Amino acid sequence: MDVKIVGFAVMFVILLIAALAGFYEYSTISSKYTSLQSSYSSATSQISSLNASLMYAKNNESYYMKLAENNYTAYTKLEAMYSALEHNYSMLMQMYKELEANYSQAISHVGAQYLEGASLDTVYLVWDGIAIENPNDVTPYLAPNFTAKITGVPFPGTYNLQTFNATWLANFFSTYETVYFYTTALPTVTQENNNTFVVSAILQYFVAPTQDPVYLQVFNASFTATVQIINGKPLITSITWNGNEVPPSAVIAGYPSQHQLEGNVVLSEVLSEINALGGEFAPNVIAQNFAPNAILNITGPLPPGLKNGTYMGLNNIEMFFSQWDNYFIFVAEYSQNLLPNGTAVPPSVSVTLMPNMTMAVVKANVTPFIAFVNQGQPGFPGIYDIHVDLTAYLVYNSTTASWQIVKEDWVTSLIPIQQDTMFYNFNTPTFNVVAESTVTVNASKGAVVQAGNIVTIVQPGTYAELPNGSLLSIYNFSLVIMSVQAVYSPPGYGNLTPTYAFAFAINGHISPLYSLVTENKTARPAITIVYAPDTWTSWTWFGGTFNGTTYIGGSYKFADHWIYGNGVMVNVQFFKPVIWIFEASQAPVATPPTPATVSVGEAYGLTPVNAYTYTVNGKEGGVIVAGNIIVVIKPGTYVETPQQQNLTTYNFSVVFYATSGLPNAPTGQTPFLAFAYAFNGNVNFSYYATQSFITIITAPSQEAEMWTWGAKGYMFEDPRDSDHLVRSFLFPLRTRYLIYAIATLVLNSSR
Repeated sequence: MDVKIVGFAVMFVILLIAALAGFYEYSTISSKYTSLQSSYSSATSQISSLNASLMYAKNNESYYMKLAENNYTAYTKLEAMYSALEHNYSMLMQMYKELEANYSQAISHVGAQYLEGASLDTVYLVWDGIAIENPNDVTPYLAPNFTAKITGVPFPGTYNLQTFNATWLANFFSTYETVYFYTTALPTVTQENNNTFVVSAILQYFVAPTQDPVYLQVFNASFTATVQIINGKPLITSITWNGNEVPPSAVIAGYPSQHQLEGNVVLSEVLSEINALGGEFAPNVIAQNFAPNAILNITGPLPPGLKNGTYMGLNNIEMFFSQWDNYFIFVAEYSQNLLPNGTAVPPSVSVTLMPNMTMAVVKANVTPFIAFVNQGQPGFPGIYDIHVDLTAYLVYNSTTASWQIVKEDWVTSLIPIQQDTMFYNFNTPTFNVVAESTVTVNASKGAVVQAGNIVTIVQPGTYAELPNGSLLSIYNFSLVIMSVQAVYSPPGYGNLTPTYAFAFAINGHISPLYSLVTENKTARPAITIVYAPDTWTSWTWFGGTFNGTTYIGGSYKFADHWIYGNGVMVNVQFFKPVIWIFEASQAPVATPPTPATVSVGEAYGLTPVNAYTYTVNGKEGGVIVAGNIIVVIKPGTYVETPQQQNLTTYNFSVVFYATSGLPNAPTGQTPFLAFAYAFNGNVNFSYYATQSFITIITAPSQEAEMWTWGAKGYMFEDPRDSDHLVRSFLFPLRTRYLIYAIATLVLNSSR
């Protein structure tokens, strides 16, 4: 029925507007018609005086007559419309009176519901105002005669409007800094009379004390408010509040206890400190969770670079952690509790939560630190296993809104590292054989042996000298690759990192009592080639014992000198069967020859097909890698020109020539490779070097020979260091004199 009444009202208004529009249009047209009649009468009375216009008027007579006729027709229609509107107006007035009566009846019907909702809304505004913590969001909804009865928590008592605002609200807002509320079910509203309603609910407030924000409290209150309509406005005249405190887990299923939450926080801070000690972090990072006036108390033995005692205040605590950071280069750590039965469990945490007394204790009775002493520190290169019985005491600082360590006790002990690392060796240098290649050497011929990225050439004329002084012309020579354990950087060279090691062995012995020598017992070093970057070097190590598979003990003796090239390093000094440890540096340890460009032309009738050119510092020497040829230029190698110039820096080229057209060698062998050395682009017998070069050619060794070629063809056969096939297909050549012209490598045509 309400919808119909509203519809009739709307229709009435529309018809009323249409009637008014019709009356206005009728009045306008009627006025125009009267005006035209007056004009027509005036025109008729003046006909005699308008002779000059007569003809014009006659010509327009039909137009004016037609216009008058149309106006009269419109007038007739307006008159009929007016009659219809007058009839509709009477009918709409009757409908309006009916609508007015129905509206009065409807408004009396919904009034109670409206006031009930307004009362509930007022109560919600007060609840929300308490959570917002602003009296201006609460007191406007309280009646002048307001009273409150609070039992239980918080702040029980009986209040009027003034004392409720000045006492209960003031205490609530100052005591709690974070507030949330909700109801456990929809509130109920009961009407007592026409203008009084009672709102009831089970209300829950989550609050965090200002002094202890981590102590989350929940007030569970039975709440009743009486709301009265005063001067058309709903105001609360009284409330009753019966509250009790419950833990968060009691009202939110699965919610962890506050003790557990804060226990996780304090444990995280202590473990963060332990982790920072292991990570060698800056002292201020290690001590970041300590209070300014904290105390670190350490009792028990420590390594010689650290001192126990009581460190009071943040500055002194950071000083101890700075000593820790400087003394150790690396630390591994973990933390646990050991139960009486030997079971390991995580560190224990106990938390006390109550306003103004928020405290926590973390206990880790076994916290081992396996610490490696830094280079230059007392005890280097030792490793210490420090066990700490650690207890940390923490207090919540409401100003910084964080837990802080106010006291920490360490009870330390030093134990043998083997107790914690029974399967690992940290203190006894140990070298285990991981690869080995052995050849039988005939002193008259020499040998080539390769293992991994290492190639060693035992030169012809190399004998093995035994500890008793006797010489062996035939012996077993081994190239051994080893892993390393408990081997650290050489003393004073912390920028070097040991990677792995290799050794020579004579008849299975690795000992400086054996030697590679000439027939006259002078040193006869092997040539060792290692494919490695220029950030590698090595140190000599001996003094231990070798059982055939493991070398134990010993120490660093001295650094080794290598000659460097692009991706290769060569040593020409090793003649003792000892160990050499590869050390990796962060930066290059030498400057290899640098690539250069030099024009090289024909030489002795041969056409060049390729050239590898490098700028060499004669004082440093260098290694040139040119395809399948490696040339070692020993330090102190200078070049004399035909003009008697002594070049200390020069461009050195390995030039390859086409072998097409070359005749067979005098022995009938077929040439397959021709190359030459060039100084500053010159291939000429008139250039001299102050030392011979070491030339290594990777090629089949099927009775291959090497010949020097000149203007008249083959000149003479070159000496060589090996004439047998090796697994690496290396054909080593070492010139005992200077090669300045074309060297032609030939193979036996019968093979």
